[in-house]
Amino acid sequence: MSKILGIIWIILGILWALKPAILRDRLKKKLNRRMKWTIYGFLMAFGIIMVGSVIKLPGLFPKILGIIGIILIIKTIVLMVSKTSEKLWEWWLDQPLMVFRLQAVFLIIIGVLLILV
Repeated sequence: MSKILGIIWIILGILWALKPAILRDRLKKKLNRRMKWTIYGFLMAFGIIMVGSVIKLPGLFPKILGIIGIILIIKTIVLMVSKTSEKLWEWWLDQPLMVFRLQAVFLIIIGVLLILV
């Protein structure tokens, strides 16, 4: 299961690295309440899958991935219940493309770690 999740993270990272402007523009156009809840659900599912797929594996890397999954779940819950999530979305969409590319590198690294463990 963690290998499948790793492949998904790598594919997302590559897409974000190659076309960050398209991602940002699409989010600006289509960001409504339903889309936000879909993204929240997607983030929660990824966090739960990350924690569940590495919880019984030995070693340091799986533990780090599990901690990242827990942080992702907590941050998503905080975003879902906070009133400032709209400001956060606006801030995120106003970031330069380099921020999206750095996020893509982070996704690729997480994907590779998931495949290797």
